[in-house]
Amino acid sequence: MTVAIASYQRREPLLRLLGELNRQLAASAEVRRDLDVLVVLDGSTDGSREAVAAARWCVPVRVHWQENRGLAAARNVGLEAAGGGLVWFLDDDLVPAPGLVERHRRAHDHGGPRIVVGPCRIPSGSGAPAHLVRWWDEHYAELQKAGRVDRFDRFTVANASGPAALLRAVGGFDESFVGYGLEDYELAVRLLRAGARLDFDVDAVAWHPDVPAVSVLVARQRNIGRNAARIVALHPETADTVFPIGPVPPSRRLLSTLRLRRPGPLLVLSRFAFAVCRVATGWYPTVARRAEHLSRAAAHAAGVAEGDPSGVMLARVLGYRPAEPRRAAR
Repeated sequence: MTVAIASYQRREPLLRLLGELNRQLAASAEVRRDLDVLVVLDGSTDGSREAVAAARWCVPVRVHWQENRGLAAARNVGLEAAGGGLVWFLDDDLVPAPGLVERHRRAHDHGGPRIVVGPCRIPSGSGAPAHLVRWWDEHYAELQKAGRVDRFDRFTVANASGPAALLRAVGGFDESFVGYGLEDYELAVRLLRAGARLDFDVDAVAWHPDVPAVSVLVARQRNIGRNAARIVALHPETADTVFPIGPVPPSRRLLSTLRLRRPGPLLVLSRFAFAVCRVATGWYPTVARRAEHLSRAAAHAAGVAEGDPSGVMLARVLGYRPAEPRRAAR
């Protein structure tokens, strides 16, 4: 098994992850047998390379540094490095729960080739919003009941293992997905289409203790919007899932009312709303919360507009009727 960890500018969380993996592996010669770790640094300049190389580990830990190419490209490096064995993808900001390494190793002893997906749970006391914790708890409860991942939008490789050959057989990760988000959704479309078995193991827990800053969440929304439009372009059948038609939240209704349709103006509004959020935080919590929602919605809409210049997907997101194509004059 190769543990493949893609990382960018997160030295301390990365070392925290490697330290816990090392503790679990040091406790069992059987679990660490034929196991190695590959850290793919996707352009990191924060000292991660030197810190990992300087530490002592109980299994081989290799570091591959490359120019920044995105998460999909970094994960493909780990996929290739696994050769004909198993690959276990782990996000660099996770903390493995006790026994997680052994659980992923034993999951593939019997039952044929499959991908095993474990939950990334938010620990109590992390400071994460209660509604977010509740949403993830409900999400994992549904997966536990089903016992498998039967929809592409329920799949993640943040904590997932399986035969590298199975993932390569469907083409690996699409490296046209750059920035944050949804490259694993797109992979899941192809895995499910190929009839791959995607199992969910509720006890294969990795903890996600870090709460991203609002500025990070806003920046991610632009990438998510762009990549969501790309999934639909590649797989039109996913449109109703990626961009469901239904009630439009107030922040998106405002964008529709303002008739903002191009990425540039949407990004300007996102930055303005974020500035309002920062000023209002601590003084006017309701204003800050609404400004954050608007900033995130505008950034997401900007990404959708960038990814789909036709405007069809943006119309879905904002809840308006797209303009009819003009007919040529006779």
